[in-house]
Amino acid sequence: MFARLSLFALVASLSALGTNAQTCNGQAYTVIQGDTCIAIADKLGITLAQLLGCNPQINAACSNLIPDEQLATPSTTCGPCITSYTVQPGDICVNIASEFGITLEELLCANPAINPGCTNLQINQVLCIV
Repeated sequence: MFARLSLFALVASLSALGTNAQTCNGQAYTVIQGDTCIAIADKLGITLAQLLGCNPQINAACSNLIPDEQLATPSTTCGPCITSYTVQPGDICVNIASEFGITLEELLCANPAINPGCTNLQINQVLCIV
C-alpha cells in the first residue's frame, strides 16, 4: 500500500512541475461514483500524469474525488495513430516530426510519455505518428 502511495506522490509531484507546459483546455470530465484516477485517465485516453497535472486539487492518493466534480482535461486533438516509428540513435523530436510531415506539437500530443523538451527519447521507443 505504501509503495503505491509513493508512486502516486511521485507522479503528482512530477505533474505539478510540468503543469505549465500542458494545455488543459480539453472537454471537462464529470466524476462518477466509483471513479479512480487511473480509470478516468484510461477512459479519456490520457496519462495519469496529464490528469493530475490539469487537476492540482486531486491529492497524491487520488482519494478525494467527488461525484459530479468537474475535472479539467488536456487538449487531446491529436487524432489516431496512422503509423508508428521506432526511435533510432541521434533522433530528435523536431526531425521525427518533420520526417512525417507533422508538427512537433502533434508528435508530443500523440506521445504523452515524451516530455515537453523532448529530452527523454529512448532508442527503440515506439512512437505514435498521427
